[in-house]
Amino acid sequence: MKSLTLKKMQADHLYQLILDNALDAFVAIDSNSNIIDWSMQAEKIFGWGKAEVIGKRLTETIVPAEYHAAHLTGMKNYFQTGQGPVLNRRVELVAQHKDGAKIPIELAVTPIRMADRVIFSASIRDISQRKQLEESVRDQASITTSILNSMANAVVVSDLAEHLLMVNPAAQQLLNLPPAGMYQEQAFRSIPLFEEDKTTPYPADDRPMARALRGEEVSGAVAFIRHERLPQGAWLSINARPLVSVDGAVTGAVVVCHDITELRESEEAWERQALLLQERASLLDLAHDAILVRTVTDIITYWNRSAEKLYRYKREEAIGEYSHQLLAVKFPRPIDEINAIVREKHYWEGELVHTAKNGQQIIVFSQWVLDFQKGRPLRYFETNTDITQRVQTERALKQSQENYRLLIEASTDHAILMMDPLGLILSWNSGAEKIIGYSQSEMIGQHCSIFFTPEDREAGEPWRELDVARAKGRSEDDRWHLRKSESRFWATGVVTPLWNDDGSLRGFVKIMRDQTAQRLVEEQTKFLANHDVLSGLANRVNFSNQLHQAIAVSQRNDIPLAVLLLDLDRFKEVNDTFGHHTGDLLLREVAWRLLSSIRETDFVARLGGDEFAVIQTDIVQPQAAETLAKKLIRELGEPYVLEGNEVFSGTSVGISFYPQDAKNPVELLKKADLALYEAKHSGRHTYHFFTTGLPAEPTWKTEKDEALRNALTKHQFELYYQPQIDLNNWSVSGAEVLLRWQASPLDLILPKDFLSSAEDSGMIVEIGQWALRRACCQLKEWQDEGLPKFRVSMNCSLRQLGDPHFSEMAFSILSECGLPPSCLELEIPESAFVHHPEIWQHLSALRTIGVRITLDNFGIAATALMDLKDFNVDTLKIDQGLVQHLPHRREDSAVTSAMITLAHDLDIKVLASGVETAEQLRYLMGRDCTNAQGFIFSPPVTANKFKELLMYGQWSRVNPSTTFREMNRFKDLH
Repeated sequence: MKSLTLKKMQADHLYQLILDNALDAFVAIDSNSNIIDWSMQAEKIFGWGKAEVIGKRLTETIVPAEYHAAHLTGMKNYFQTGQGPVLNRRVELVAQHKDGAKIPIELAVTPIRMADRVIFSASIRDISQRKQLEESVRDQASITTSILNSMANAVVVSDLAEHLLMVNPAAQQLLNLPPAGMYQEQAFRSIPLFEEDKTTPYPADDRPMARALRGEEVSGAVAFIRHERLPQGAWLSINARPLVSVDGAVTGAVVVCHDITELRESEEAWERQALLLQERASLLDLAHDAILVRTVTDIITYWNRSAEKLYRYKREEAIGEYSHQLLAVKFPRPIDEINAIVREKHYWEGELVHTAKNGQQIIVFSQWVLDFQKGRPLRYFETNTDITQRVQTERALKQSQENYRLLIEASTDHAILMMDPLGLILSWNSGAEKIIGYSQSEMIGQHCSIFFTPEDREAGEPWRELDVARAKGRSEDDRWHLRKSESRFWATGVVTPLWNDDGSLRGFVKIMRDQTAQRLVEEQTKFLANHDVLSGLANRVNFSNQLHQAIAVSQRNDIPLAVLLLDLDRFKEVNDTFGHHTGDLLLREVAWRLLSSIRETDFVARLGGDEFAVIQTDIVQPQAAETLAKKLIRELGEPYVLEGNEVFSGTSVGISFYPQDAKNPVELLKKADLALYEAKHSGRHTYHFFTTGLPAEPTWKTEKDEALRNALTKHQFELYYQPQIDLNNWSVSGAEVLLRWQASPLDLILPKDFLSSAEDSGMIVEIGQWALRRACCQLKEWQDEGLPKFRVSMNCSLRQLGDPHFSEMAFSILSECGLPPSCLELEIPESAFVHHPEIWQHLSALRTIGVRITLDNFGIAATALMDLKDFNVDTLKIDQGLVQHLPHRREDSAVTSAMITLAHDLDIKVLASGVETAEQLRYLMGRDCTNAQGFIFSPPVTANKFKELLMYGQWSRVNPSTTFREMNRFKDLH
């Protein structure tokens, strides 16, 4: 007997330990609602000690007064009917703490019938924290949705199957999408994206959404889109990010699209590489929905990855199975009733209980859409969202908070701030700090008007913007603002109001984007499209437009106008003597003198090279054009002092009149050109009017192909030579051979004016063969006369290199002239190597016998380093476009230094072309450049002049001993 009593005491003790350590509170009452048991968790929740409540009624402790009657009625009903609303199920109610405070609880009551009485056991859970979490989720969701809907960028979110779960208004407009959920089959892959050529469909696997779903982060992907709302199409810059669950699994993707059409067009017009667009981060974590498709007979035909994760069935396990049987679905009403609703309304939604593969029961919010084809039901689209209460609430809050933080803080190219209803700033992201300059601590509590301009503040714009947003739901503006430094920036801004659940105004969200660079580019593009960069004068296009307008006014007013066409005298001599830099300075000075010499009603332009034009309007007196021509000849004939050098030039002027000489701009300019040609033939530094007796344009301009064919037979071609200097021993290591065409006594034509015609006609092969033979024989003559040994360097065109007999021809000429192959160097354009690597086969035979190969214009094309290694060239020739800005332009200096280092590492010599100043030469020598050529040594000269330079050592305009002393001092310092 004693043993039985002990066992009972041990059992009672164990029972009490279980109750006191359970997460839920347990309370037991008798049929009169008197408390007979009270767990330790109940003491923690309600504040009553066990000794205080035992024997008391439930209505005297935790049941609020307003629920006393309901409680007692429920007890009475149970004893009458055996049923009650809170029996054997969990319901949410309100209880009362000892201090009178109300507590939300979840209650489940189980009646226990004993031999002599009925005991009611209540399991009670405090759900205060859960209620707070749910409220936080609703607040976070409201803020996030407001921000996304106010963003100018298009934002879409998809699940793992690329089905769109969220589409903001900007995305609906830009991508031609319906709101998310309107069509369940809508997927991002259906959006018509194209590659750079605007016709090739964007590869499915390379699309930003597909890459993000593979776990990649995509920034700045460029695509072209065209649809019914955008018949002309638009350029998009696309960022994409994967959506990741708490346990690190990819569950979907978010894509942000920015319309860069205007920027793209500006960049193309300016021939700039597209870059610029700065990265935008926008992450939003959504519910991980399980999506499946099933036939009308309930057979699964599609099963996404979220379904795999939720139900633990792999896709291959689920497809082909009966859905309701596989998931052991529990319906809230008979399935026949649900199917009837779906067939009538094509849609149904409600809560279901599914069973996963591991036996876990999952409560889901299920949405069914019945798809019809030709009026007959075809299949069901089913979306299931896990709404298991506590897990879902906590996860949604954490994901929403993290998403909100990343969305705001990662948007460094957008200033995002939140304000209270009066416009006082409540939050200030890193993008706002970057764009406006104020830190977060400086701006919290300040009014948003602080970064508006004084004139906008005086006009009340900051307050008007908030009023418009409050009244219309959105306010947009493009205006100048002030940074902390008081500098101004141009920004686009959007303000959206935030509302509380009761309809009251919570505050505002303002999003701004700095568009200063784009606005300045637009303004600069407009200027550069109509002006010459070097002189600042109007360009040829602008001149043509002005001439059209001037003719129209002249015709309307019946007052003539004149066109004066000017060509500088001795401009080529200035370039050859002092270099292209001095020539540029001369052109700028000429432009200034022209502007100073004309009336405000006249118009002056630089048409190209050393050619200028003036439109003289309202010529009431016939001699007005002659007077202006004399003035221009006098002004431009005065000496020029350019960087310490006195330079003499001058001009010749050709004049034509409207309507006397021509009735349209093209003919008017052509007549002025003929008059100019006559003025130059009359001795230069003069002017000439167009008359009907003037000869036509020179034959070489109008019949260039025929003139080129005759040039060889008439011996009109001549070779010029420019020395190449070895900077290690200050000697002539080679001479670049340059072609000139003396088409007439007054017309010495440079290759840029006739080589393209020679290429097109095929004459370049014959001309090149003549030039190679003449240069090799000339070098042999100089060697036989005892002059220092060096190489001749010949430029080769793509047409020459494509000739299958080129290498045989070159070898034959070397043998004919008796010149060793090592004395010949062939300069091959870098672009030829890049686009036509097959030419290396033609050059290999020549290089094998000793002919040297130079990669010309290096730094202009895009030679791959692996190709450079495989080509085995002897010399890299740095393009003069890089050399001319040394050492002042940082980018050119860095690229040039890298090229020299690369050449040394590959054991290749390097030659800098276009060296004009001692400063450029010092920079190149300081970086161990091995060879150089340019006007600082000598311009291209005739063969006789080159021989004199070699014989008397007058090929250099710098003192070599001084240069070497400076270089040694530089090396000592470093």
